[in-house]
This record gives sequence, C-alpha cells and structure tokens, in this order.
Amino acid sequence: MTEATALETGSVTPARPLKKTQKRTLSRRGVMWLGQTCNLRCFFCYFVDRIKDAHHPEHAFMTLDKAKGICKTLREFYHCTSIDIQGGEPTIYPDILELIAYCDEIGLYPTLITNGLYLAKPGVLEKFRDAGVRDFLVSLHGIGEIHDEVVGRKKAYEKIIAAIERMQALGIPFRFNCTMSKPVVPILPEIAQKSIDYGALAVNFIAFNPFVDQSSGKRDASIVAPYSEIKPYLTKAMDMLDEAGIECNVRYLPLCMAEPRHRKNFYNFQQLPYYHHEWDLESWLWTMMKPQMMREGALAPAIRIGMNRGETCRLNDHFFLRDEFINQPIKGRIRIVHNHLSGRIAETLFGKEGLYRKEAKHRAVYDCRYQYEPACEQCALKDICDGFHGDYADIFGTGEAEPVTDMPPVHDPLHFIREQEKWVEPEDESWAL
Repeated sequence: MTEATALETGSVTPARPLKKTQKRTLSRRGVMWLGQTCNLRCFFCYFVDRIKDAHHPEHAFMTLDKAKGICKTLREFYHCTSIDIQGGEPTIYPDILELIAYCDEIGLYPTLITNGLYLAKPGVLEKFRDAGVRDFLVSLHGIGEIHDEVVGRKKAYEKIIAAIERMQALGIPFRFNCTMSKPVVPILPEIAQKSIDYGALAVNFIAFNPFVDQSSGKRDASIVAPYSEIKPYLTKAMDMLDEAGIECNVRYLPLCMAEPRHRKNFYNFQQLPYYHHEWDLESWLWTMMKPQMMREGALAPAIRIGMNRGETCRLNDHFFLRDEFINQPIKGRIRIVHNHLSGRIAETLFGKEGLYRKEAKHRAVYDCRYQYEPACEQCALKDICDGFHGDYADIFGTGEAEPVTDMPPVHDPLHFIREQEKWVEPEDESWAL
C-alpha cells in the first residue's frame, strides 16, 4: 500500500492537508493535564492513584481560565505551535470545546489524547471538529475483551471502535497509542491490522514503564512482559505498518530490541525531542510542576532548562517557586530571573540541542534509574540508548541485552530516526520541512 492510499483507507480525508518529512528539528509541541478525572481505570495508567482518589489535589478538573493560562504560556513563552490535551479524560472536561477553540485561535493546534468512550455518542465528534480539533490520539490498548480487561470496563472496545468509525466517516485524523502491557503483547500484529483497516495516521507502541503512580511497586512479571517476549510480536506489527505506509513509533525500549530496519522507529529519551508529535522538553518541565496540574492555586512562573536543573525541579515540585513568588515577591522575582539567566547561559554554552540532550540523559539516569548491562559497553549504540529501566532491571535483570557490534560507535541521537518519514501539517513547514 502506498503512502497516499494509507491515508485514504476507510475514506479518511484529513481536514488539514499533510506532508511527510525526514527532516528532524526540536519539537514545538506542548502538553497539559486538565485534571485526573477519568471514565476508565487502566491498570497501567501513570496517574491511576490520582484518578481513583477523588480527594487527591490533582484529581479535579481545573478551571477554564487556568487551562487557558497554561496554553497562553505555552504559546507565548515557550513558542509551542501545537498541544496535546489530556486529563484524565479530556473529552469529559466541561469546557473542552471552548478550550479547543481558544487553542486553535492562538495558533496552538490541539490534539486530544482520549480513550474514545464519550466520542462514540452520536453528534459529539462533529462538535469537536467544528471547535477546531487538529486530531485525536486514541488509546487502543487491545482488541475485544483484552482491551476491556486492560482498561477496566466492559464494552469499552465496542465504544472505541464506534468512535474510530465515526472519525473515518467525518474525515477527522487520528493516531493510536498502544501500551505494551503483558496481555496485549501477543496481539500487537492484530492492533497493527486494525490500524491499517481504519487508516490511522500513526501508531505508537509504548513500553509499560513505572512513571508517576506506577513507581510505587505496582509492576511485576504478571503484567509486564520481558523485552525478548515483546520483540517478535512487535517486529511483525512494525513490518505490517511499514508495508502499509503507516508511521510507527516505539518508545522506551533499548535499541538492541529493534531489528536494523526498525531502528529508525525507536525513540529513547535522546530521540524524543526530535519527534514532532512528542513534547518539548523545556515546556514539559513547567507543565509537570504541581501548580500546573491542580485545580486550586495560581500558575507557577515559567522556567527555563538551566545548569541547575536538578535543584530547580526539586524546589518547583514543592511549590517553592510559586509560593516564594507570591509570598516574597522580590526574592521570588530574583530567583526567576536567575533561572532564566542560567538557562540562557547554558543554551549559549551548549546550544539548545546540546542542552536538551543533557536534559534527556538526566531523565534517563536520575529520574528513571536506567542502567546498562556489562555487555552494553561493547555496543555501538550505547551513547544514544537509555539502556534498561531501573525498575525493569529489578524484575528481569539486563541479560537480554544484545550489543550491536557490526558498525562503528554512534554518537548522534538522530543517526537512525532521520531515516523515518513522519506526517506534519503544512503550517509547520517553517520548522519541520
């Protein structure tokens, strides 16, 4: 199947024309969390505790004014041109249509990350289309009863398929996220086939990682599959998608788990900044601060990636910057100025791409405890690969590592991914084409 016919599958005609590019520049996509209120209970969810606890400070949806304030900062301070809006579940946010229209108005093209349940209702998708939604990133985490088991709700699969079929009929672009939890791994080729049948623009296969609420010991071998178990099913699924001309991306797996022909599709932390549909690292730091994820309280001042990254995040995580800025305005302003100045100095010293690479390595080593197998020391790809997540290594060890030794050492994180063709919108030509 050609690239053109992949788009036309199921009569999908995107509302905005699309082009493919192999050029890689830093992403200008922001992200926001409206609140951890959701109509599903996916067992792998990064925010599962906050979703279950109605009293958690991040559970309730934020006000529309606060949400608009985040979008305004993303557009004007961080110069983002698109945004992923998520919840919990953003389609049930009471003011979602007005927020979408606002994003579209200020040049922050909106994507909704959704489980699709609410969108299955007749007449709903038309409202989102008319409000200016750019596309939907739909969470397809299985087929039939496996999907229902994973998301914790019967007939959820029936509803998500109804929503996807409506997107087809209306010509609204959509992509798929699939988290590779253990029940889903054997049916990855089936998910690839569904993506082909329905004409998805892209499919993201995501490792089940212990981020946020999953970091508290919830993961074990009963729900997490070894990488070597994932590899054959993933390889088959990727071959199917490549043949169909559908963009395929794999996140958070060691590069040695990719066949050579698929290395272009693998994204570790160092590659993510160049993935046009992933999040800008600098604005991501700010939007993941607690004040930007809660209903109550003012927004924290915008921050820069700087040379004191670890200290900045630790202080921000405890509301330090926000509270100091409010309660001690002079001292707070001095600290913000210092952060912005240190960020500018660091960018001058290392360049923006160099600074982002340092940030990516920091996240892998210090935030996620990624580690290398002794055999990784002989791998040509070690410098651009995160290795094995620390939590995963605790469960399975790192003996699955297969060092790549048939090529010279690779130091450029774009070495493989620049070979992949990605869909972009013409309005993004100035930075992506």
